[in-house]
Amino acid sequence: MMVSSGGGHLAQLMNLEELWRAHERSWVTFDLPEVHALLEGETTHWAHFPTTRNIPNAVRNAGLAWRLLRAERPDAVLTTGAGVSVPFFLVARLLGIRTVFIECFDRITMPTLSGRLCYPLSDVFAVQWEEQRKHFPDAVNIGALM
Repeated sequence: MMVSSGGGHLAQLMNLEELWRAHERSWVTFDLPEVHALLEGETTHWAHFPTTRNIPNAVRNAGLAWRLLRAERPDAVLTTGAGVSVPFFLVARLLGIRTVFIECFDRITMPTLSGRLCYPLSDVFAVQWEEQRKHFPDAVNIGALM
């Protein structure tokens, strides 16, 4: 299951198409016109937004995560953030589903809030710049996705 907010976070996941194209997958993101165009033909579930420090939508997305992850039972949850990733990671951990977090491309010297929250919940935590390992020392540097 691919989870991300729209915009740049989703673009980073799209740049991994070589890796995900051959696998069964579903997406969780925001119901925005540009997202519809990018994910045409893909199984897509719409998360509640805005998510930036929005507790009611975090609770709604936790409910969505509970329903979707129990129904689909994916092998893993993969995300580039942002806020929508946190409830999905919490529920995935509760259900024993593997989690992969990729810290976002444009936060080189300061970690994202979702990265800080998801780091201890991640089976694999990846960064795109060596400088990001200062905040996430156990991370794997996969190089820039953009």
